[in-house]
Amino acid sequence: MTHQNSPSYLGQKLAQSAQAMGHRLTHKHRFNRQRRFFLMGAGALMVSACTSKAQTDPSSSVGSTSETKQIQHAFGTTEVATTPRRIAVLDYFTVAPPAENEIDDVGNPRAPSLARLAALKPDLILAPKLAIEEDTYGLLSRIAPTVVFDNDGFTEWQALTQLCAELMGKEAEAAQLKADYEAKLQQLKSQLDASQIQVSVAVVNSEQVSVFSKKTFIGTVLDAAGLSRPPKQMGDADTRLLPISLELLNEIDGDVLFVIEPQSQTEIAADVRAALEKIQANPLWNKLSVVQSNQVYEVDAYWFGMGYIAANLVLDDLMEYIVKAS
Repeated sequence: MTHQNSPSYLGQKLAQSAQAMGHRLTHKHRFNRQRRFFLMGAGALMVSACTSKAQTDPSSSVGSTSETKQIQHAFGTTEVATTPRRIAVLDYFTVAPPAENEIDDVGNPRAPSLARLAALKPDLILAPKLAIEEDTYGLLSRIAPTVVFDNDGFTEWQALTQLCAELMGKEAEAAQLKADYEAKLQQLKSQLDASQIQVSVAVVNSEQVSVFSKKTFIGTVLDAAGLSRPPKQMGDADTRLLPISLELLNEIDGDVLFVIEPQSQTEIAADVRAALEKIQANPLWNKLSVVQSNQVYEVDAYWFGMGYIAANLVLDDLMEYIVKAS
């Protein structure tokens, strides 16, 4: 069994969320019902954060905490502890993996168990605006100071990391994550003639193949590395996850093709594996130039992820499969 504190476990959760990502990416007001609120200790650094947009909400306060700060967010201004210790937060996309004994599930984010959440006595609740209504926000605020962020976490993940680091007093950790990422990015770029390489990124499920536009987490990392993308993945429209019909499978072609396939023994990984094998059995697959040149690589679910840890793992893959293989 995979431990909940391992990168592979987080990857599996990201992959499970990604099965519904098409709805989340193309329809901003829908939300995957499998996502949850979690309570975690302060040892893990958030990968997302609150927005700077503000309304006034003087009713939300931190109570008896002596050191506090004002945080502006999508539903108001909330007074929170300077260094919160018990944080309830929505979605694995929003956190780095905490230790197994630091996490509790309190239900569907649209209708969380308020009794369970109150019993856990958080001193801060974080949630994306996508997941909750103002009425729910009011109920959550009675339990603990609640910050609702309304940001594009797909392309603005670095800014969101910094904002959340400031919220929780984790600026040093965020600075180190950023420095590690930028150093690795420069190392990759120094060894890569990126302008001559077109990178395609695809994911498959039982129904279709989809590709990621530039307006996604992985799109920003590839763009930062200077890598070009196939025309279908340039992201001129708002759509981020683009379905490709089997008849137009050539639209996923490129110099290099990365296929996201969770490297685990979970049920979802088996489903993705079966779907990929079905696609690979299609005669159109073998007509792709990237297949004929043997430049197709399967990568793990952190390519779905958001944050510096996932970005560094992606850069490791680019170094291994593009730089070292050339």
